[in-house]
Amino acid sequence: MVAILVLATFAIFVLVDYYFQRRAPQQVEAATTAAEEELSFPINLVSGFRLPTHVAYHTGHGWAMKEGRQVVRVGMDDFAARLIGKIDQIELPARGRWLRQGEKGWTIARGNHRYEMLSPMEGEVIDVNMEALKNPALLGADPFGAGWLVAIQAPAADANLKNLLHGRLAQRWMEDSIITLQVRIDGGTGAHLQDGGHAVGDVLGQLPEERWDDLVREFLLS
Repeated sequence: MVAILVLATFAIFVLVDYYFQRRAPQQVEAATTAAEEELSFPINLVSGFRLPTHVAYHTGHGWAMKEGRQVVRVGMDDFAARLIGKIDQIELPARGRWLRQGEKGWTIARGNHRYEMLSPMEGEVIDVNMEALKNPALLGADPFGAGWLVAIQAPAADANLKNLLHGRLAQRWMEDSIITLQVRIDGGTGAHLQDGGHAVGDVLGQLPEERWDDLVREFLLS
């Protein structure tokens, strides 16, 4: 009788162990999938400014994201969009034009003020965001998504991307940009960069118009 009970107990342990061995890989796989989905397009916030980690940044506040072996989508970052605020017009390069990294890529206009931005990549323009041309407000509402600007066929895509800012280096650069901007707008104007913990959407709108050009061109390196 004792032998039968021992064998029965052993059989139960074997079945329980088999059950958990079957479940463990499934649980790990499910957890991994969930984590991958959560981290696929993570968004960092630096003092209220969006800094997605899936794109690379040019110090002139443009961004680049690789979409194929040599295809890269580019645009302006959240800092530039909030700095300029109300964008009235965008002038984008035509398809077929060759852009050089660190040289003029496109022009943003607010009223009578025109600001050139530098291309973060080098290559041939193969697509232009027509929706952004028709509705420039997309740049402020969704600069890393619907507000993208052009797609580039970049033969040296990987080398170009290595010249840009990623990860912690990008975060430190953004922190420095925000600190510098706050210093620039201080001086009795009452201007501020945050409203309830969120970055304001129109920095220029808080400042005298005669200060706009120098301020914007300092950060866009134009």
